[in-house]
Amino acid sequence: MRVMATTLADTLSDTVPDTLPVPHIAIIGGGFSGAALAWHLTRREGEGDGADAGGPPARRVTVFEPRPTLGAGVAYGTADPHHRINVTATRMSLDTDNPGDFMDWIVRTDAVAGDDAACRPDGTCFPARAVFGRYVAARIAPLLASGQVTHHRASVVAAYRRDDNRWVITTSDGAEMVADIVVIATSHPPPRPPGPLRALSLRPGAHPVLVANPWNAGALDDIAPTDRVLVVGTGLSMADAIATLEARGHRGPVVAISRRGQRSRSHATREVDAFGAFTTPPARTARDVLRRVRATLRDNAPQPWQAVVDRLREQAPDIWAALPLPERRRLIRHLRPFWDTHRFRLAPPTEDIVRGRERAGLLTFMAARLTHARVEDETFRVTLRHGNGHAREAAFDAIITTTGPAHGDIIAAQPFLAGLAARGMVEMDPTGLGLHVDALGRACVGTHPEATLFVAGPLARGRFGELMGLPEVSRQVARLATVLRALVAQGAHRDSAARHGSDRHSANHTITDRANTDRVDTDRADTDHANTDHDSAPARAPQPEPASPEPAHPEAEHLEAAHREPAHRDGLHEDISHGDIARPDIPQHEQVTS
Repeated sequence: MRVMATTLADTLSDTVPDTLPVPHIAIIGGGFSGAALAWHLTRREGEGDGADAGGPPARRVTVFEPRPTLGAGVAYGTADPHHRINVTATRMSLDTDNPGDFMDWIVRTDAVAGDDAACRPDGTCFPARAVFGRYVAARIAPLLASGQVTHHRASVVAAYRRDDNRWVITTSDGAEMVADIVVIATSHPPPRPPGPLRALSLRPGAHPVLVANPWNAGALDDIAPTDRVLVVGTGLSMADAIATLEARGHRGPVVAISRRGQRSRSHATREVDAFGAFTTPPARTARDVLRRVRATLRDNAPQPWQAVVDRLREQAPDIWAALPLPERRRLIRHLRPFWDTHRFRLAPPTEDIVRGRERAGLLTFMAARLTHARVEDETFRVTLRHGNGHAREAAFDAIITTTGPAHGDIIAAQPFLAGLAARGMVEMDPTGLGLHVDALGRACVGTHPEATLFVAGPLARGRFGELMGLPEVSRQVARLATVLRALVAQGAHRDSAARHGSDRHSANHTITDRANTDRVDTDRADTDHANTDHDSAPARAPQPEPASPEPAHPEAEHLEAAHREPAHRDGLHEDISHGDIARPDIPQHEQVTS
């Protein structure tokens, strides 16, 4: 693949509106992604970033968010003190230049006082997620007070571009605003209950209880202390639900199911440094990615597997960018459940609760699917089908859906996105993960980017790969802020050149100077399309398939389960699950530790 680095000026020069005197940037969504973008856009106002010190602002920034505060969103807006961040606080920061900013704020404000479970003896801290929400709100508060950022407390219901290329935004309170640049920073839609449950007629507040969206405040309030509970999903949201039930004094039996029975894993029992090399040379197939991970685990068996996964996480954007679209899809189809459970680990206090319930016989994990459901005598009667085809019927008083965001509903669930899609301005990413964007974060339909419509945060993950974790989101919005500042500066210099008779080259030279430390690989904007043709890759002589030795690391053996998919799944069984490297699964009920 040809790689050519270019400046933002080269990329943006033909897409900038002719005049942006004091441009208005509208950010739709004020959770972490939107708030972080606003912070990065305005934090250096008056430091020569498009405005003279003490002069007028270089840009107006409005964040559209119905919640009372910015920065919390779904993840950090929970009031439940048992919902914790799942990485140590030292890796959570709004400021990409200061990774320890959140931890410093915790110490300075005594933010975890009274929460004895928040910090471990080794100094790592896993505070309640609401604490992080308060930290972000505290960081953005001065910008709101100064007027550099405006919080419009309403939802966006429609957005369209006028003939003059400016945007009109309509909000749920009936207001209309005009903006020059729009950034979509909304979150994923809530989980979707399994099909058999959606067809049931249920009475709110009565038994049986269906919790379709566990992210809502008080979602579990109708579950009685002795209710038999089925949790659909076995990841972090499941663990949050278990922690909430435990805190409410629930003592009834709970069964948690998922198709493979995979569960979120543990953190290492000690601090570890990430290691491994997965990008030199770039892997071109999902199978090659997995082979490298397994080899690294096998060759470093004494080391905690978490260190390998952490390095994989660091290099994930480059790994993702090098894969052709068909291989990205294979990676999602076959390896995503394993990635999610190893990458998104349980906070130790939450894990203690989950394990305690297991030891008490109150929590059981099962690899199964819910295939049928009916209501009988205020009880759910459901059929659970296991991977071996065996089915069993069970009775539950409540069902909680914790399957994660309904990725397929991203556009349909938000009217303004549905409207943009109808106008041909946004579409789903070809991988099915979020919206289609280019390397600069501009919304795309096919190969055509929208010059002033951008996407921030997890909805851009189809382009950048790993964008569900906060550290990755922080970096992505920081890069996007650089792009937007360059776009604004380009427009401002064009306007100045027009007024003073300067030539186009002068404006481009200025933006090049301004952005020369933020180079962009513009070819990456076309990888989805160029790489779908395998002939576009350099030809390589066929290599013999090496015999794979017995994996020495326990997690390497567990990751091999990723190879085994039913052969009828579009022929990928041959690609990803050669019999010579398939090993027996570790029993799903075992928790692998380092």
